[in-house]
Amino acid sequence: MEAFQKIKIENTEYYIVDSIQDFRAEDSFIHRTNKLAQFRGNGESKKHIGTYAGQGGRNLSNFFDYDNWGTEYLDEDKNRKTFNAAKEFNAVVSEERCFFSKSNLLKYLKDARNEYMAKEQIYHQNISDFYEDRLNSVEALNEDYIYFSIYDASDNLTQRQNRGYIRSDDNIWALWRQLILPKISYLSILKLVPSNPENEDQTPRFYFRILLDYQYRSFVHPNALETAPQEEEAAQKIEENKRNYRIGQNAYRLAVIEHMVQCPFSKISDERLLIASHIKPYNVCIKENKVEEAIDYLNGLALSPTYDRLFDQGYITFTDNGELICGTQLSNYTWSKLNINPTARPILRIFPENREEYLEYHRRNVFLDNIDDLI
Repeated sequence: MEAFQKIKIENTEYYIVDSIQDFRAEDSFIHRTNKLAQFRGNGESKKHIGTYAGQGGRNLSNFFDYDNWGTEYLDEDKNRKTFNAAKEFNAVVSEERCFFSKSNLLKYLKDARNEYMAKEQIYHQNISDFYEDRLNSVEALNEDYIYFSIYDASDNLTQRQNRGYIRSDDNIWALWRQLILPKISYLSILKLVPSNPENEDQTPRFYFRILLDYQYRSFVHPNALETAPQEEEAAQKIEENKRNYRIGQNAYRLAVIEHMVQCPFSKISDERLLIASHIKPYNVCIKENKVEEAIDYLNGLALSPTYDRLFDQGYITFTDNGELICGTQLSNYTWSKLNINPTARPILRIFPENREEYLEYHRRNVFLDNIDDLI
């Protein structure tokens, strides 16, 4: 089991034995208040998770440890499938073993704020009207980890469409449906088992997380610098900072590569193939009127393109001594193709001295996972 990454939940360590990383928020699941203008309908509370036929079905069964996909049943009082009816017909996928984390929901809302306010997409309603209420609802959650049950809401076997769905009747399920935005939100599920084999309860738990597509995260959003009205003087200052950065950009890149002459992953030292990757993102530096940070060579790592993307998008990060920390967003198969062992945590030659403040920012604000759960 030592080949699996670990994560700490409520002071208990778990192995991540499997994961589903990219369940997109399809239109049929989007809450009516978040619908794009091009779509109609109210949305439905069951989440599509793929086909339950063939190899796809076997994969779902192995992941959820559930084999009764497509069971035909109905709650006659509500004229639909419900959790209570699912219990009667052995169609509960996982009972009180699924959970969302309050910290993940808050991080998602922080990343999604610019889309709520600036609205790159065209919605039926003004979704900015809902942001504060939804943020307050998450902040009001009493627990850090909110457990819920899921049941099989799939097409019946007799329908021959083989579409797999899960649903929950718990309040947290309704809340996360209100938070997600079409096309740019997605669901990640981690399958966890306790790392201590003496733990009496070895029943898997399922960590549900919602994330925002990289290009819409707050620090790279096209409207990141325009989400709130700017005083004329402040707006002029931002434009001046942009001009100063553009002037110093080439010098910044050269200084980064001179300080860090090769990519610590690929060992490439040809400067034509190296990217001066900001640790604290450029847009954040400019927005905070800290152009000196945007052009500070200590705020840059020399990385070859693939590893630049991993770092820039928050899949990996570093401790203050250069220890590589891999997030939980990619599969073991992907890590192996990248020639990275996510459990090894090697110390890489990134010259971390005097970068501590920038690295701390990256761990807390760019890295996709909660760093405290992994260290």
